[in-house]
Amino acid sequence: MITMMLQFKYTSDAMKAIFLSGEDRSEAIKKMIQPLGGNLICTYGMQGQDYHMMIAEFPSMKEYIAVAAKGIFLGGAIADYKAIQLISSEVLKDASSLIGGIEYSPPS
Repeated sequence: MITMMLQFKYTSDAMKAIFLSGEDRSEAIKKMIQPLGGNLICTYGMQGQDYHMMIAEFPSMKEYIAVAAKGIFLGGAIADYKAIQLISSEVLKDASSLIGGIEYSPPS
């Protein structure tokens, strides 16, 4: 599984529709992620920012890209976004055990 954090900005029209309807968009996000074997961990608005954020797990980058393409590029409600792959402390620990076996010489 990979864990992705997305910061995204809704269009003005999308924000207006969300406020007027009172809709919880996390349900729409879950409906995209769960059928592909993923899990929505959380969604938040960001005080003092025009952005919202979500953290979700995906089986691989392939499933993340499919959801991003559908929800961001084809959906029309997202004006801007940033995606960051999150790395667990366990993966960092495991990676540190491999460092000693890597040969590397910095430029001199």
